[in-house]
Formats: sequence, structure tokens, C-alpha cells
Amino acid sequence: MKILKYTLVVTAILVLFSCEKQIDFDLNNQENARLVVEGDLTDEAKVHTVELTRTSSYYENQEAPRETGATVVLYDGTTNQNLTETAPGIYQTPITYAGVIGKTYTLNITTSDNEFYTASSALESVSTIDTVLADLGLSFEDEDALILSHYGPEPAGVGNNYMWLVTINGVDYTEDVGDIMFVTDEFVDGNYIAGFEFQEIELADLPILKETDTLNISVEMHSISKPYYDFLLAIVLETEFNGGLFSGPPANIPSNISNGALGFFRASAVSKMEVEYVFSK
Repeated sequence: MKILKYTLVVTAILVLFSCEKQIDFDLNNQENARLVVEGDLTDEAKVHTVELTRTSSYYENQEAPRETGATVVLYDGTTNQNLTETAPGIYQTPITYAGVIGKTYTLNITTSDNEFYTASSALESVSTIDTVLADLGLSFEDEDALILSHYGPEPAGVGNNYMWLVTINGVDYTEDVGDIMFVTDEFVDGNYIAGFEFQEIELADLPILKETDTLNISVEMHSISKPYYDFLLAIVLETEFNGGLFSGPPANIPSNISNGALGFFRASAVSKMEVEYVFSK
């Protein structure tokens, strides 16, 4: 039995070492850094921003390098609007610039070393917000939370997609993609939306309540294209819902930027609502 035992141990060791194979990963470095584009345009007259950075090495723990000296232009099918670099890697429109519903906007980027990138997005209409209801309830983790609900019409015609952005007392509570509610109208097309809960914020995540019992809530409902909906969904699936026993293999996040760049350029129409909520003592 000892001979058999030692034979099995030696065999296992030989198997482990004989299966060893060196794999070289092509990690990001300065030579193959890819452009990253973050840009949005709405139908509001305001400063619209396109941010350009570069990917960096997997082993570097520092801010992404800024892409400076680029020429950035928005084209609406008729005219061009040049963006000004107001800070390293930050390119902005004039404050009077506003997108027009129904137009398709093309973002053209030429870097300082003459690399060319482009992306297009249609600016689709958004439904109106009749009411935003703020109330107390329980979060998915059974914690006390502020629950925001949407009331308003949804126009007929399948294919509309929306997302909600929320600011409370000047603090953005949808800065991370995982906190943004985004939906398609596939199952509610043409119906009146009465009480759709689009945001829950646990009271523990509202430090402002230590200073005041009044919350000034700003809600923005944005129209988004199907490609941008898929972009948000891919990020959530690869971050919030990946890593479990039954998770699929990691996948690249889709992008609408050409030439192998990462990120997304989107155009949206916006509907807004301001709500004041006062906690009773």
C-alpha cells in the first residue's frame, strides 16, 4: 500500500509540473494605451463636456493620463461646433450650445499625433415627468431608505429608453453607474407610468440629515439610445453581478467610438422635476 501511495504522489507531482505553461498577457502600457472617451450632449443650452484620457498600465496606481492638444468637433449634419480644451483632457462647448431633438450628432476627434476617432448618437425625445413622489420605505437590504417614484406618460412606439439622474442638496447620488436606474419601454409602451420606483437611497447614505431635515431633490429623466442602454447594462453585468459561481467569462464593454477607443458618446433629451421633502420630527 505504501508503494501505491508514493506512486500516486509522484504521479500527481509529475502531472502538475508537466502541465505548466507560461502565458504572456498583453497588458496596457505606454506603447499600446487606448483612448478613452466620455462625452454627452443634451437638448439644454449649457456647457457640454467631452473628457479624453488614455488607458494606463495594469500595475500603475495613478490617475489616467489626460489626452491634451486634440481637435474635438461636434457635427449636427449641417454645421460644425469646435470644442475648447478648458483643462487638460477636458473639451467643452460654449454655454449657449444645445442639441436638437431628432438630429444625429457626430463627435470627431483628432489627437495631437493625428489619430482619428468618431462616434455618432441620435438625440431622441424624452417623455415628460408629471410627478416625482418622495417617501420613506425599506431598501432591498431592509434598511430605512428614501424612495423616489416616477409618474408620467410613456409615448406609444416600442424602442424608447430612459435613465434617471438624482441630486440631493447639491450632491450627485447617481455618479456611479451602479446607482443609475435605466429602463426600456418594452413592457410599458404607450401606458401611463404610475409609481415606478427608480431610486432608493438608504438614510445612512444621507449625511445631510445630520444638518437639516429638508431635502431638495433634483431629478433628471434622460432619453438614451439602445446602444447606450446596452453600454450601461454591460457595465453593471461586469461589475455588480459578476464574480459569482455561475458568472460567465469577463467580456469587453461595448463602445460606439471608432478605431478601438473605449468609452461612449451619447446624446439625450432631458425632462426635469424639483421636489422638496421634509422629514417630520
